[in-house]
Amino acid sequence: MRHLSTQQLVRLRSLLDTAESALRQRIQVQDLAGDDTVGVRHFMSDQDLHELLDITNARARMQDNSYGVCVDCGIDIDVERLLAYPTAKRCLDCQRLREQRRAHLLS
Repeated sequence: MRHLSTQQLVRLRSLLDTAESALRQRIQVQDLAGDDTVGVRHFMSDQDLHELLDITNARARMQDNSYGVCVDCGIDIDVERLLAYPTAKRCLDCQRLREQRRAHLLS
């Protein structure tokens, strides 16, 4: 977090708040859906849960001053990446490497 200005952190917190609000609204709409969408709702709820956990974890990293620092290599995550993906916990290079490894394991 050492590379982020106060203004950037305020913007990023706002993005997290907006994402959480939209997520909670989507969950509420899903709960109001009829029984004919139970299978889809279950899948989406699992995805929603992961998104909510990502937001919660990003806020925890803000609290302990590790937000914006890659969990794998320890370098600062580019501000542009955080603005595009506020819950990012890895720099772009480490995220690509992780995805390549995952793809290799699945092939």
